[in-house]
Amino acid sequence: MTDVSAFTVSPTRAISYGPLSVTGNEIRILVIEPPSPEDSRVRCRLEHASLFDLDNDFVALSYHWGDHTALKRIVLSGDLVPITFNLYKALEELRRRGIYRVWADDLCINQHDDEERGRQVLRMGEIYRSASMVFAHLRGPGLPWQQALADAVKRITRRTDTSKRADKEAQVQAKKEARKKRKKSTRNQSIDRETQYRITNQADVSVSVPVPVPVPVPVPRRSTGGWHAMELSAAEETALFLFLDSPYWRRAWIIQEIAMNPRLTIVWGRQSFDLSQLIQTFALLSNYIAGKREKVWDHIKRLYKIRTYQLASKPLSLVEALGLCYLARAQFIRDHVFALLGLTHDGATLVPFPSYTLPQDEISRDMTIRLVRATGNFDVVVSKGNEIDTWYPNWFDSRFWHSYRLSQLRLGRPSLLTHTSYGAYRASGQHTPSFSIHGQSIVASGFFLGSIADCSPTLDEARESGLPRTELIQSKTWKRNSKTERLFFAPEAAATLKRLCWLLVDITRPRARHRRPGTHLHTLLSTLLHKKETALVEQVPALIQWLNCCEAQCLKIDGKRLGSYFSMKSGAPLAPGDRERLEEDCGAMQKNLRANMRLGYTDEGDMGWFHRNTRVGDQVAVLLGSSMPCVLRQRADDGGYVIVGQCIVDGVMKGEAVRKGLQRLRDIQLY
Repeated sequence: MTDVSAFTVSPTRAISYGPLSVTGNEIRILVIEPPSPEDSRVRCRLEHASLFDLDNDFVALSYHWGDHTALKRIVLSGDLVPITFNLYKALEELRRRGIYRVWADDLCINQHDDEERGRQVLRMGEIYRSASMVFAHLRGPGLPWQQALADAVKRITRRTDTSKRADKEAQVQAKKEARKKRKKSTRNQSIDRETQYRITNQADVSVSVPVPVPVPVPVPRRSTGGWHAMELSAAEETALFLFLDSPYWRRAWIIQEIAMNPRLTIVWGRQSFDLSQLIQTFALLSNYIAGKREKVWDHIKRLYKIRTYQLASKPLSLVEALGLCYLARAQFIRDHVFALLGLTHDGATLVPFPSYTLPQDEISRDMTIRLVRATGNFDVVVSKGNEIDTWYPNWFDSRFWHSYRLSQLRLGRPSLLTHTSYGAYRASGQHTPSFSIHGQSIVASGFFLGSIADCSPTLDEARESGLPRTELIQSKTWKRNSKTERLFFAPEAAATLKRLCWLLVDITRPRARHRRPGTHLHTLLSTLLHKKETALVEQVPALIQWLNCCEAQCLKIDGKRLGSYFSMKSGAPLAPGDRERLEEDCGAMQKNLRANMRLGYTDEGDMGWFHRNTRVGDQVAVLLGSSMPCVLRQRADDGGYVIVGQCIVDGVMKGEAVRKGLQRLRDIQLY
């Protein structure tokens, strides 16, 4: 179904709909009359059918509604009815192929009845699953372009299949040859041992006869010729671009339509394609797919992934589906969620009835409450972000689901620093949420860790600062002596440096490669400052610009400037091993900075990465049931708090602060 609520019904469109039986699980079927030589118009009628009836044979149509002002008329039960041009072309193609019983959303759902539309949205997955086939129709260009794409797909899939078959035959033949060699070698060894025994007995002397060792036969490597990027003619390239540019692929409602049924036919104009063949073909045409088409191609791959999940009966949650389909578009914003309900195992729990009349904020709030109660997890509240003015997220804003933000949180991983290998976060231990709703606010149990004392700029702010990217503005370095021993190598200072190294580097390093901070990190800025490693300076311009911005801002950690922890003088060039480790560490720091968070510390001495909107004076808290701490900002009028976003705090992420925190547990009112 494509945009249930998107079509503005023409005033001249009058269709007489009979009520559908809810208990009988009824739907309407559009019955198309065979073509007539006397009348070329599309003539059809509506009839009721039950999804309980297994003999009910119909084809479910998937299409893009298109321009609502470009209309064509069909004859429906004797009356002229206007429909979109895309639907008209789809019905013409169905009739040409001899398919006469069709379910098409625009005509089979009463678009004037909001209650019926809501019921049909929940039934959409069942409708497409029960169909004998899903007919996905894309309005095609001229016949030459359609034929060009069909020829390209046929040629590439044939070459790929031939290559696979040749590789398999080569592997089988190589194994046979290897077995023959082994048998021959074993037979030769037996003959040689018998001959040696006879010679030894006759001569009565020991003769050392080397025993031939079978030479291993190398198995030919898999030929990759069939997997190289393919070449297209100019016409085929144009056809590929036209196909990917079709607005059909970005529509939200087609996701479940092409995922539910194993019998799917993609029709572009008059040419039919198999989706798996299209995926296989486009994968070999990566040299042609770039820019916005690359995003469309990535989206199609995610749609295919959802389809494989559905056909394998793998459960898919609504949160995961929204993360996979954040690029989908719908004319009415609430269809971003409603279009996925039939795909997910928890969709009916979170949205018992898709309403087009309830306020959108009310639906988002109710969905959040149901998700927290169903999962026993408060992360959907903690991670709302995006400058939202309410304590609950906007479920209908696709930006919120970009890069699978909540899908990562379901695994206990942060949503902004998605490369971490730290493992599952449990900042609140095994405690479940404790909350109550008070009008437009929620009162949740939690405890405070302290307020933000200072924090760094984000990487975006550093890039906008205009500070140098190829050299450091810091000029001071220090030698290791009795004074600096106390300043930088005393237990407290060494512990601070270790925490800095974890936050800047090791948080994204595989556990097996975690190291105690070495002296090469003490000399990081000295090495970069004096350009002893020019190649390294050129590799990490973003890191250098961020360090310059921290220096200009006078960011201090435990009373000392951030740069001072890494500014010990380096008297000699780095050894090859230290250079390699330093390059790896600088690359890890630059990657972590791309999360666009702020490095900072609290007045209680806690250090961590904080949300990009964090300001000095904000509070850091752990809410029961959340995997990560969050930053809160107090409201001036009523003393309540708004959630700024989540954060990563060293020494808190595994629940280390829970025991002491429960002693100062309190109710925190969130707006």
